[in-house]
Amino acid sequence: MRYTRAHIFLFLSPLLLIVLFMYGMIAWTGYASMTNWVGMAPSWHFNGVDNYIKLLGMGRFWDALKNNVLWLVVFIPPTAILGLVLAYILDVAGWAERIFRPVLLYPMALSFVVTGNLWAWMYDAKGVFNMSLTGLGLKPQLWIASPDQVLYCIIAAAIWQYTGFAMILYVAAIREIPVEIFEAAKVDGANLTQLFYNIVVPNVGQATMIVIAMLTLFSLKIFDLVWVMTFGGPGTSSEVLPFFMYVASYRQGFVGLGSAISMVILLLAILVVIPYSLWFMKRAAE
Repeated sequence: MRYTRAHIFLFLSPLLLIVLFMYGMIAWTGYASMTNWVGMAPSWHFNGVDNYIKLLGMGRFWDALKNNVLWLVVFIPPTAILGLVLAYILDVAGWAERIFRPVLLYPMALSFVVTGNLWAWMYDAKGVFNMSLTGLGLKPQLWIASPDQVLYCIIAAAIWQYTGFAMILYVAAIREIPVEIFEAAKVDGANLTQLFYNIVVPNVGQATMIVIAMLTLFSLKIFDLVWVMTFGGPGTSSEVLPFFMYVASYRQGFVGLGSAISMVILLLAILVVIPYSLWFMKRAAE
């Protein structure tokens, strides 16, 4: 049977409908962000950029934005680096990979609700972390009860859960490198560390682009762990933009304002991911 363009369009039509629906919802949210919608009943009175101006004057918005930026800086590098190192260790581990790979991938199978509760229990005043510190003769910490420590504690839980995601992508990338390159380097006397820095790192660039892009998107839309572990507290010290959007839209009823926050999140994702991807692809093509 010879396939025509009509067949291709027919096969792709479900996906195209989903994509159109998604872009339609983005457009709908964009319009809602320029209305004075308050409460559950829709209000389509157009008020231009008033909601955005209001956001710029809110200290809570800037605190949430700062926390999202901190997520990008503190969460992405260690997750990507740990994923790459563990992927390399698995690649050279031989038969032991069958034991360690499921262990390292296990956190990915957990929902954020389970992860959040698990780590919240460990951070409890009588949890395993403080018990360990006490056993070592050290002073117990407040952990997620401390405004200065809480964000880093949540990020640590996210690193634990997402390192396996980065690792599995890097494993696939490492095994795409021709075996002959490794064999030639070994003949020249390269050890495992030299193989890692001189062969593995330069040849997993495309995987790195995907890992960093996906981790960036996760950082910008993080909600579940914050909700479960701290509910934005203490005070608003761990609040991020998606959580602020939820509070504004569903707790306080300012749907128009919440829609404006969601559009800011979308804009941040575009401003971070697209320039990075274009820069990386241009660099890879050189």
